[in-house]
Amino acid sequence: MFSAKACPAVAPTCAALLMVTAIVVSLHRGWVMTELWLLALPVLGVGWLTVIALFAIAIAIARKPAQRWPLVSTAAMALVGIGAPALFVACPEVGAWTRFWLERPAFSAVAALDIPDDEDYYGSPLPRHLCFVSANCKVVTINTVGGPPGRFVPDYLGIPDGAVGYAHFTEAPGPEPYDGFGDPICPTMELGGGWWWLGGCR
Repeated sequence: MFSAKACPAVAPTCAALLMVTAIVVSLHRGWVMTELWLLALPVLGVGWLTVIALFAIAIAIARKPAQRWPLVSTAAMALVGIGAPALFVACPEVGAWTRFWLERPAFSAVAALDIPDDEDYYGSPLPRHLCFVSANCKVVTINTVGGPPGRFVPDYLGIPDGAVGYAHFTEAPGPEPYDGFGDPICPTMELGGGWWWLGGCR
């Protein structure tokens, strides 16, 4: 918890840590929803309200020094830390694009992996250091009729079925739906390097 004693003149630093945490969690909320299922919405809602409250406390602390820069920088980081997650929820493809470019080296490493032929329905386990790329720490070959297969890492897994996420193709995919673990998903946004975002078909 922020307090004047614990964070007297470093409110901007505290706000920066809170901003980064809020953005990272919001970009990986699919993992939270996959893991917690019915509890995900209350947990994320409480987390959202906690972030707003902590930013408010940080701003109150930043107002105490005579200098203006702590207040201005703390307020700016609060704006980003609250606004960016809201944008990612309102426009999921903005969040998908942002996450891909922030974590592109990890996605490139997944594209270069050798996937065994005996993968199960949900795919093959990723190396531990790449688990954060996939909501279930797995990569799977995803297929469609009349289009190239892709290497798929889910951003979110539904219960009992359904998924959205990222897929890597060696050639441009067609508009045909792919099997997202029981639900049709389509390439809706090209990200670069052979990677596409697969979301709900329009």
